[in-house]
Amino acid sequence: MSEQQKVSVEETFYVGDWRVEPAAGRISRQGVEHKIEPKAMTVLVCLARQQGQVVSRETLEQQAWAGMVVGYDSLASAIIKLRKAFGDDSKNPLFIETVPKRGYRLICSVSAGAPEPAEKPEAGTEPRPAEKTEAPPAGLAMAASEHPAEINKPSAPVLKPAAAGVFARVQVLKMPAVFLLAVFAIAAVFYFKPDLPVPGSGSSVQPLSQTGQVKAGNPEGKQVIAVLPFKNLSDDVQQDYFSDGVTVDLITDLSKISGLLVIARNSVFIYKNTDVDIREVKQELGVDYVVEGSVRKVGDRVRISARLIDAGSSINIWADRFDGSLDNLFAFQDSVTSKIINSLEVTLTERDRKRLAHKYSSSIEAYDEFLRGWQNLWLSSREGMLTARVHFRKAIELDDQFARAYANLALTYVYDYLLGWSDNDAGSLASANEYADKAIAIDPNLPQVFWVKGFADIFNRDYQLSLEHAQHAIDLDPGFVDGYGLLATTLNYAGKPKEADRVMRQAMRMNPKYPAIYNVIHGEIFFNMHDYDKAIENLTHALDANPEQEEARIWLAAAYANTDDLDEAGWQLEQIRMNGGNLSLERIESVIPFKDPEQRKAFIDSLYRAGLKK
Repeated sequence: MSEQQKVSVEETFYVGDWRVEPAAGRISRQGVEHKIEPKAMTVLVCLARQQGQVVSRETLEQQAWAGMVVGYDSLASAIIKLRKAFGDDSKNPLFIETVPKRGYRLICSVSAGAPEPAEKPEAGTEPRPAEKTEAPPAGLAMAASEHPAEINKPSAPVLKPAAAGVFARVQVLKMPAVFLLAVFAIAAVFYFKPDLPVPGSGSSVQPLSQTGQVKAGNPEGKQVIAVLPFKNLSDDVQQDYFSDGVTVDLITDLSKISGLLVIARNSVFIYKNTDVDIREVKQELGVDYVVEGSVRKVGDRVRISARLIDAGSSINIWADRFDGSLDNLFAFQDSVTSKIINSLEVTLTERDRKRLAHKYSSSIEAYDEFLRGWQNLWLSSREGMLTARVHFRKAIELDDQFARAYANLALTYVYDYLLGWSDNDAGSLASANEYADKAIAIDPNLPQVFWVKGFADIFNRDYQLSLEHAQHAIDLDPGFVDGYGLLATTLNYAGKPKEADRVMRQAMRMNPKYPAIYNVIHGEIFFNMHDYDKAIENLTHALDANPEQEEARIWLAAAYANTDDLDEAGWQLEQIRMNGGNLSLERIESVIPFKDPEQRKAFIDSLYRAGLKK
């Protein structure tokens, strides 16, 4: 193990016949080269130092995200990027193996010098075409690993594919014990959390940048702008919540302008913590202009820099900086929005002016509490939800007219109901409805508050009201992509999958770098349309992007059962069981809100054929 122990972030080494250059952030082999973003490279170096041994999730997170509380999917995203770059297969790995409930292991050889060339590449080891590796959205908080493991413990044996049939495959999924259903993931991503983009889907929907002279979703030829995640320049990485909040608020403000088309946050947050080439952003997102900036917050002082860039020429149109007290933050945000409008010569309608004049809160302290709660809500964990609830209540104490704080507080109670985190399901759903109604009463001009109410309506089994609230959110802001996601989800559960398909395609066009959860939703829609091949294609895409998608596996098992591939269906269920998933037909029947009894029966019967019993 001496060579492995010498691996460092400065020195070149080899993984198999791949040359790894940590300082340059790249791997190469036989003329093929892939860029590796810094966090993923740190993970690779850590694994290489312990080649052949299991390295716990906790250890890898401490190495790559030192001092940060990271989302559960941050490490998974890094592993996915590495596997794509190496051309590896998570089911039958040749490089990185997932050891369930323990961590990851680099099973390929590691050496300081180039290995002897093989006469012929081993079957299945040719590199697959890999797309540009992109940084996962950093700064999304997550509780420490729930499954810490000591790296010196005896490692689990590698299961051979031919050893005992389908259930002897190398296991790849690692999930918390709570069974997360699809609608939970839909909410977490559409309302809060950017996810990894998926390069294609079974629906042949093209992103904005690939639709010719007139961009899809932009028939009026509006100017298209992207606000890239503002960089956190503070010494405290925990201040990411603030720089992310500044970014999202600017996106929201610009989205209020009817003469602009603003790229959704899910699409832009893939560029977080990367030194991006503006020309790449133009090509990938189809934008005309880009806003980028940085934030440094220390105590009650903040320094924010921002600039507007012509994406075609990379020339700065203007730049500005704010350096002062947090009390003046809102004025600076207004100034940035105003300068963008003036620079692009956008004509404001009277409705635009009224919407821009409206602010969520007049209290900077309440705003700060709201941002802290919002980040904890991204955890998608019970602890995160409880912490978020504390912050939202503090925000409401500071400003009892803070509609967004009431709406997000309502959402924490929806999660309580959905995931069984409360001993009183009826009470949780009642609280969700109460706070969502309060948010609407305070500010009926915010699309987000109607989104939350519409989401709660699904579990109230009031599908018509959910559709009305989703549509109202879209009417308030036609660029509010989250509204289309809710609309598609509600239509699908209301027994109208063909209409859901149409709306989902529109959401994909509006969000060019759509996250993997879009494929989950579309896969569910295709399942209910009885197009099981497309369902499998979309759900598989989602799992390729994030193997942690348990909801994708349950629907994928049902889809495989309908193609008579019971081995594959059973294997998907086994991945959930081995990680403590609470799998039962009763639980699924009680939580998934199908309106159509036949639709519900078809889904449950499919899972029964896949091997799920009562």
